Amino acid sequence: MADDAIIVVPNIPTVTIQTPGPQGPSASAQIFYVHTQAVASAVWTINHNLGGQPTAVVLDSAGTQCEGTFSYPSINQMVITFSSAFTGTAYVI
Repeated sequence: MADDAIIVVPNIPTVTIQTPGPQGPSASAQIFYVHTQAVASAVWTINHNLGGQPTAVVLDSAGTQCEGTFSYPSINQMVITFSSAFTGTAYVI
C-alpha cells in the first residue's frame, strides 16, 4: 500500500470583476506640496490645501533631515514646531 496523500480542495467560487474601481487620484489631483521656509523660524505654518492630515519630510538648508511636532489647525493647514529656528524645505505628502 502506497503512502500517497489525498488532498481535497473545496469548491472555490469564481470572482468576476466587471468594472475596475478607482485607480488612485486623478491626473489633476494634487498629491504633494513643497513648502520653502525662507525666513528662519522654529514654527512653520504650511498651507498645503491637500485636505486631511498629511505628513512631511523636512530638510534644513544644509540638506539635513529635521524632526518636529505636527499639529493640524484645519484640513488644509499644518504647523510644525521645532526646537530651534532654521530655514529649509518641507515636502508634504
